[in-house]
Amino acid sequence: MTGAYINRLVESDARHSASVHTHDQGQLTYIERGVLSLEAEGDIWAVPPGRLHWIPAGVQHASRSHGEVRFWLTLVSNDFARRLPHRITVLEASSLLVSALDRLRSLRPDDAFAAPLLDIVAHEVNAGTEDAPAMRLPSPPRLRDWALGFLAAPSVKTGIDAAAEAVAMSRRSFTRHFEREVGMTFAAWRRSVIVHRATVRLAEGAGVGEVALDAGYESVSAFIAMFRSVSGHPPGEIRRRA
Repeated sequence: MTGAYINRLVESDARHSASVHTHDQGQLTYIERGVLSLEAEGDIWAVPPGRLHWIPAGVQHASRSHGEVRFWLTLVSNDFARRLPHRITVLEASSLLVSALDRLRSLRPDDAFAAPLLDIVAHEVNAGTEDAPAMRLPSPPRLRDWALGFLAAPSVKTGIDAAAEAVAMSRRSFTRHFEREVGMTFAAWRRSVIVHRATVRLAEGAGVGEVALDAGYESVSAFIAMFRSVSGHPPGEIRRRA
């Protein structure tokens, strides 16, 4: 690739789906509308609108949308990729970053105006606040099977004892193995799963109250407070923008 970047706009009224694959170049993706689920290296993200994610070259990943989706895909050269993080990063896109990416879409890679815009992109990606935290799945088959089942229908009422019993482990053994695998406490992981699933359902059109009740919350306000504490944004914003 002779230029620093290649831009492509993806817009679909149907579901976008890409099985596990890699790119020879690093990939910047800005979600303008809809929600994308991203899975890579044992982690899962639900990336809502207004966010950008960066995937370095050679990283295996898969993605799919939930309902209508519109996003900008920018593949960058290896030279430019060296200026960006060496791991997958999901962050809230600043208005400056969005404007720079939007302007790049109308330029040729060899245009004189492209270089300063790429400087802005590099600065904003490196200085941005990470958003949409990753949710890690455990790797041992028993724990992973249970986690995938929980991911499909998470509930705040599911505690450690019930989870340990489901995989035929003692509470102490389950807690030790699970936290080692996912890198956080069971309670924190459970909240991240609920937020992940809620983000997907809100993007598909479900109401905040419906999602809260299905997740086991008796108080919608308690669900909203939890969602905001984990994601940094109220769930209504996801539904409105998706």
